[in-house]
Amino acid sequence: MSDTAPRAAPKGLTVVLGAMAALGAAAIDMCLPGLPAIQADLATTPERAALTLGAFFAGMGVGQLLCGPAADAWGRRPVALGGVLVYCAASLACVFAADAGQLIAARFVQAFGAASGFVVARAVVRDLFEMDEAARAHSLVALAFSITPLLAPTVGGWLLVWFGWRAIFLALCLMGAACLLAQALRVPETLPAARRTPISPRGLARGYARILANRRTMGCILAGAFPFAGMFVYFHASPFVFIELHGVPARHYGLLFALNVLALIAASYANARLAPVRGALAMLRAGCALAAAGGVALFATTALDIGGLAGVVLPLVVAIGALGFVGANATAGALAPFPNLAATTGALQGFAMMMLGAGMGWLAGFLHDGTARPMGAIIAALAVLGLVVCLALVRDGPRESGG
Repeated sequence: MSDTAPRAAPKGLTVVLGAMAALGAAAIDMCLPGLPAIQADLATTPERAALTLGAFFAGMGVGQLLCGPAADAWGRRPVALGGVLVYCAASLACVFAADAGQLIAARFVQAFGAASGFVVARAVVRDLFEMDEAARAHSLVALAFSITPLLAPTVGGWLLVWFGWRAIFLALCLMGAACLLAQALRVPETLPAARRTPISPRGLARGYARILANRRTMGCILAGAFPFAGMFVYFHASPFVFIELHGVPARHYGLLFALNVLALIAASYANARLAPVRGALAMLRAGCALAAAGGVALFATTALDIGGLAGVVLPLVVAIGALGFVGANATAGALAPFPNLAATTGALQGFAMMMLGAGMGWLAGFLHDGTARPMGAIIAALAVLGLVVCLALVRDGPRESGG
């Protein structure tokens, strides 16, 4: 642990950090059931309704690039608290949106606020722990975070049925307010003034250039981003594959979705125990190999049309569950060389994950041919790319200096 960092994490910190990171996921997953109702109520097209989701992805990507350097310059607390305030205000703006244009704009701003929590949660862990212990802490944060995709679609669906789509955004505002209170009570300032990096256009460019030039950091970022993008492909393609292609009742789709989330939770829990012993980078390589194995198996079953529904579900559980080993270790490895640019590095990682994921989700829709083959091929290719990058760029050894 750094001499300039706090000596002990406050009780319950990982739960609060998980909630901060989960604000963005909640704003995505809870709103999915409400898209048709938004389209009907605001008298807009399916494409315009879908833009409310696309605007959120864009806001998360751009917001991370700005919130990261801000948190390295001004400290973690002001950026996190200010970001959640923005999140709450934008959620209220969504509640009162009169047309699709207003809702799209409010969703973009809402994502900006969510981006601050995502970035600061990672940076606080880097401030408090060195790499292998940070991997354990990131896994515990991921455990708290993973509850969101497990519950959010169902909660959003019931809010839609009982109160209408605007209630979903009111609930998101209340969640943000609860998170704001928890942050104020439980998240200390973990970046001493002596380690802050002032913001300037030149300094911002120099900081990102140093990160981009670091072989191990970029290896960890890409090794995490490629298989993570496969999860976006799963989000886009699995409703068609399960419900239309394999005849799964729509009411049971959530159960299949939950299988992958439970696998992700189990892997995160295992990683929290193994990473401090085996090392974060070794666990990252193992996770990438497991994701690639699941991806290749999925490609084989979908390309050859064998195994039926089980031939799709079981490889997906392996490929998606493996992200519990990939994500935390990739983050710990990426941030380790840059103690003074932890939030900026985490922002670049988050931006890469979000933009690549959104692009691959679009590609899955573009290549849709009425079969599961495009989903299997893209997820497999991304997982294999992640393994190749990991093996080529991520090396053990002394921690590289770059902060």
